[in-house]
Amino acid sequence: MKRLLLTICLLAFGLAATAQEKPHLEFEGVAINGKVESVVSKLRTKGFKQVKGTSTLNGKVMGQKASVTVASTPDGETVYLILVNCDTKKNWETVHTCYESMKMQLMARYGDPVLFKEEFASPLAEADPMKALHYGNCTFTSHYSAPGGEIILTITKDAVVQMYFVDTSNAVSLY
Repeated sequence: MKRLLLTICLLAFGLAATAQEKPHLEFEGVAINGKVESVVSKLRTKGFKQVKGTSTLNGKVMGQKASVTVASTPDGETVYLILVNCDTKKNWETVHTCYESMKMQLMARYGDPVLFKEEFASPLAEADPMKALHYGNCTFTSHYSAPGGEIILTITKDAVVQMYFVDTSNAVSLY
């Protein structure tokens, strides 16, 4: 009887310890966790080219040329964010097509966005989308929930499609 009780207690403690380990968000199959140098090294093995002496790499993400920046907590100990900036687009059609393509790929993997806003401030703004974009009169953003974190897809004022891969476990250490 003591052996059975001991076995049950050990099993319960083991399950509790396992349950406390939260998964980390992944980017290109690499966990967003650990030191910057380690994550950069793993991304280099995936074909990304490191910009000399930095935590920025260049490569393709979801079929688009992009720069990828690996960011850590202020103490430099733990990676919590990967920022993806696609190449700047020259016109609305290319920036919008890039955004829509990435949105569809994220939806296929993570489901519908938990939050999204895609609108122009006015019909006048919609008449000239690039001008509206540059003046902050249009918003295109989608937020996705993923195991271990969240992904934010947006179009910046500079006509750059941008994604943030935020590991929620490690981002908590920022606060």
